[in-house]
Amino acid sequence: MDIAIKRPILVGGLGLSASLWLLDVVHHVPMDGSLVLGVISLGFGLWWFRQQSQRIAVPTIPQQVMVQRETIDQALGRVDQLIDQLLTEDSQSAAQAEIYRTEHDVLLDSLERTRLTVAITGNKATGKTTLLKHLQIAEPSAPPLITFGEATQDADLVLLLIAGDMTASELKRLETLISEGHQVLVVLNKQDQYTPMDKAVVLDRIKQRVAERGVEVVAIAANPNPIKVRRHETSGEVTETFEQPAADVAALAQQLEAFTLEPAPLVMATTLRQITDLRQRIIHTLNEYRRQKAMSVIEQMQWIAAGTAFANPIATVDLLATAAINGQLVLDLGGIYGQKFSMDQAKAAAGTIAELTVKLGLVELASQALGTILKSHVTTYLAGGALQGVSAAYLTRLAGLTLIDYFEEQSLLEATELDFAGLGSRLQSLFQQARQGLALKDFVTQALPHLPKASPIAS
Repeated sequence: MDIAIKRPILVGGLGLSASLWLLDVVHHVPMDGSLVLGVISLGFGLWWFRQQSQRIAVPTIPQQVMVQRETIDQALGRVDQLIDQLLTEDSQSAAQAEIYRTEHDVLLDSLERTRLTVAITGNKATGKTTLLKHLQIAEPSAPPLITFGEATQDADLVLLLIAGDMTASELKRLETLISEGHQVLVVLNKQDQYTPMDKAVVLDRIKQRVAERGVEVVAIAANPNPIKVRRHETSGEVTETFEQPAADVAALAQQLEAFTLEPAPLVMATTLRQITDLRQRIIHTLNEYRRQKAMSVIEQMQWIAAGTAFANPIATVDLLATAAINGQLVLDLGGIYGQKFSMDQAKAAAGTIAELTVKLGLVELASQALGTILKSHVTTYLAGGALQGVSAAYLTRLAGLTLIDYFEEQSLLEATELDFAGLGSRLQSLFQQARQGLALKDFVTQALPHLPKASPIAS
C-alpha cells in the first residue's frame, strides 16, 4: 500500500500492463501497440498545444536597465534560501555553505563602495591601449573615483570602443555584454578622421542602432592624426610642420564624471551580476548532490523496465509499462530537483518522452546496437527476451539522464515554467555519445544479471 501511494503512476501503469497481458492470453486484447502510441501522442499534442497557446514567442532585444535596490535585496534573499536548502539536502556541505555565506555578506557590504571600475573593450585597431593609457594618466587627479582596466568581468562600466559605423560583430558583442548584466557606454574613437558632416551621419546611425538597447554613445579622438601647420615667416618664407593635437576626450570625461557623482546604480548592477554568479555556483553544488540521488532512482527504474519487458512479450504491454515508468521518473526526479509536477503534468511529460523516442527512431537504433552487442557476448540465452529487456532498460536510462539534464538546466533559471521542448535534442545527443564510446557495451554487461534467469556472459 505504501509503495502504491508513493509511486501511483508506476504501480497503476504496471498493474494495467499486467492486466492487458492476461487479456491477451485469452485473445481479448482491447488495443494494439499503434493505438496506445496514438493515444500517448494525442495526449502529448493536446498538452503541447495548450502550452504553446499560453505564450507567444516574441523576439526580444537585450536592453540595458538600471538595477533597483529592491531587486538586489530579493536576489540576496534567494541566495540565503539556497544556502539553507544546501544545508538541508546535504548535511556534509556545511563547510562549503559557510564559504557561500561569507561571499553573500561581502556582496552585501560592497553595495556601499563609491570607487568604480571601468573596463575598455573592442576590436583590434580601435585605440583601446591608447585610451586606457590616457585615462590612467588623467585619473590621478581624482584617485578615489575610478580604476581603469581591460577585464570586463567585475567592471561597473564597460566602454565598448569602435572606430567607425558599428559592425554586426560589435553589435553582437554589445548585446552579449547587456545580456550578462553589464552597463555599457559605446565610444566612437577616431572621430577626427571624419569631416564634420560625415561624423554627424555616422554618429547618428550608431545612436539609432543602440537606442532601443538603452545605450548611449559618445565620440572621442584618443590619439588624433597629426595635422599640417603652415607658418609664414617675417622673411616671407613659408614652412610646413606636423603637430600632434591633444586628445579630445571631453565628452567621455563628462560622462565618467557624471557616473562618479552617482555611483550607486552602476555598483548595484555589478553586485546583481555577482549575486547571480554566486547563486549559480550554489545550484551547481546542489545539483552535484542531487545527481547522485537521481542516478540511484534511474538505476532502480531501468531494472524494473528490464524485468517488465523481459517477462511480457507483448509490444502493447511494453509501451504501457514504459510510459508508467517514465511518468514515475518525472515525478521522482522532479522531486529531487525541487520541480513539483502534478500527476497530469508527469503523464504529459512521459508522453513527450515516448513520442520523441519513437519519432527520433531511438527504439530501432537502440535495438540494433544492443542486438549486435548481445549476439557477440551472450551464450545459451533467449536473445529476443534479452534484447527486449536490455533495450527497455537502456531507453529508460536514456530518458532519466535526459530529465536530469533538463532539471539541472531549469534549476539555473529564475523562471520555472514547465517546457519540455528541448528534450528531443538531448535524447538524441546522449544516445549518439553512447554509441560512439563503450557505454553500450558496459551497459549490456550490467543489465544481464538483472534479467530473470540470465545466462552468464561469454568471455
